[in-house]
Amino acid sequence: MDNEAQTKPEAVTKVEAAPAPAAPAAPRAAAEPKPVEAKPAKKAKARARKPAAAVVAKVKKVNARRVNKTRRPAPRKAAAPRIERTTTMTFDATKMFTNFEALPGADKFQALFAQAGERSQEIVAKSQKAAEELAEITKANVEALAEAGRIATAGARTIGQDVLASGRTSIEQASAAVKTLAEAKSPTEFFQIQSELARASFDRAVAEGSKFTEQLVKLAGEAVQPLSTRASINAERINEIAA
Repeated sequence: MDNEAQTKPEAVTKVEAAPAPAAPAAPRAAAEPKPVEAKPAKKAKARARKPAAAVVAKVKKVNARRVNKTRRPAPRKAAAPRIERTTTMTFDATKMFTNFEALPGADKFQALFAQAGERSQEIVAKSQKAAEELAEITKANVEALAEAGRIATAGARTIGQDVLASGRTSIEQASAAVKTLAEAKSPTEFFQIQSELARASFDRAVAEGSKFTEQLVKLAGEAVQPLSTRASINAERINEIAA
């Protein structure tokens, strides 16, 4: 409104400069009363608005209090300071199973453990015994092989000596046969003596061959005897170990 009052006097001055005399009266009457009446109207509006603004502010405060009441968690109490204590614990392994017998089924577990211990001891004893017996069997096998070797060596030596003696005898008999043939007086007697000598040498060779065969068979049996005896004993011992 003050701006209107300021602009209107300028218009008045301009009207006074115009040549027409009747025009300036109308703008003066309109410019004087308007600024005074406009100010009270604004104050009335402001006064009318103040109660509504106060109510809105109170409502906002109440709503804010409700929101704060719903959202704010309850304050936590300060935790009491903890007192740390260091305790020294002594572990006694002998007291671990003091009350084990009071547990249900403890007797079954004890019996099971006792049986397991007994079986393990039996297995260990059997394994030790089996190891000892196997060592004895091995030693006996070596001894049997050595005995068989000694028997075979002795038998071969004997047979060799018999062969040498038989060869010496054959040579002597052959020389005697040559002398006998040389003493023959006729061809008929010569062929007769030759046939007799041939028959005698053949019989002697057959006898010597059978003799050597018997000696070899006997030697083989004597040499194998320790091995066969040892084999039967080993079979019995192995059956006992496996049982």
